[in-house]
Amino acid sequence: MADPVTPRPRLATRMAGAPESAIGSVLRLGDRTDAISLAGGLPASEALIAAEVAAAMSEVLAGAANGLQYGETNGLPELREWLGRRLLTERGIAADAGGITVTHGSQQAIDLVCKVLLDPGDVVVVDRPSYLGALQVFRLFQADLRQVPLAADPDLAALEEALRAGLRPRLLYLVPSFANPTGATLGDGQRRRLAGLAERFDFVVVEDDAYGDLWLDDGGAPGPAIASHTDRAIHLGSLSKVLSPGIRVGYLHAPATLRQPLRLVRQASDLGNSDLLQRAVLILLTRDGYLDDRLGSLRARYRHRRDALATALRQHLPDAEFTVPAGGFFLWAGFAPGVDAGDLLPSALAQGVSFVPGEHFYVSTPDRAMARLSFSGLPPERADTAARRLAGALAARPRPSAAVTVSR
Repeated sequence: MADPVTPRPRLATRMAGAPESAIGSVLRLGDRTDAISLAGGLPASEALIAAEVAAAMSEVLAGAANGLQYGETNGLPELREWLGRRLLTERGIAADAGGITVTHGSQQAIDLVCKVLLDPGDVVVVDRPSYLGALQVFRLFQADLRQVPLAADPDLAALEEALRAGLRPRLLYLVPSFANPTGATLGDGQRRRLAGLAERFDFVVVEDDAYGDLWLDDGGAPGPAIASHTDRAIHLGSLSKVLSPGIRVGYLHAPATLRQPLRLVRQASDLGNSDLLQRAVLILLTRDGYLDDRLGSLRARYRHRRDALATALRQHLPDAEFTVPAGGFFLWAGFAPGVDAGDLLPSALAQGVSFVPGEHFYVSTPDRAMARLSFSGLPPERADTAARRLAGALAARPRPSAAVTVSR
């Protein structure tokens, strides 16, 4: 007699808009010992700071305030004060500790903002293409997602036209510096214009600045944050890329009108971050010269990796089109004219290399030719092999001859 089938509990209606992460699926498909992953946007494993974190945690545990008790919901006050000073000096935001909430990475910050500001059916504008982790959160909150070109539109003309035509977003979300997935950065004029449009058309900008410290070229840091130009912006940040993702410390800075609601939803969500980890992070951040040295080392490492992958792509995929980003973790690339990146993926996995097809970063009508290639976790000595494996995946396809197009 067959075992009875246990009925599944009825899921909330919001789960209908919650597909599995494309990146997670690709990582599992490419799980073989000799596979090269260009899929996950992971920091370099060689740059993770186990010894420094262990020493800092030992120092905390040996102290009077050992971090083993509950802490403040909004985060360790001393850490929030440090973050406020850094936002002022590095991003131009007139921040104070009261406006900062420490979060479990910037991903939780997106979730908290949605809990405070979004009702089902509210319009959220995102860039085209946009970070798929944010798209997942917005879909869970049953937002009406609208994609409008932002970073690629120097005057934000498409956005202004849509607003003038009656589009009324509750939120506008973007990654302003070295974006995931494109690597694009908004110029200062775009940031000021976006701040003005937010005030004029009454929407909130959520700027997710996860990569802002990882500039790789001589141009240096991006311009001041959007939140430095308006109180209609919520600024998100993360220490995952700078220290280690496992510490799960991110933050948000919100205008005064949103601070109490954010505190309430944070308290209901999880009561706050680990006090122990926050104290260990603070020790590292306030150690004389540590952060500057750390950032200098990371920038050199990721510059080398970016350049190695770009060089290998030029050599082995002469028809590829891509832009070399000025920072961050990603190359946004088309492999060859007429090639659908999603269709190419199974062949690439068979060759032993993975990537994320660009279609997953769009709300609708995706550009299926594009793919996100992550260089952050790719050792430079494996870049040539990765490109040769991509070329092998393309080899069976007829490709028209075309010169490579590379811009910086």
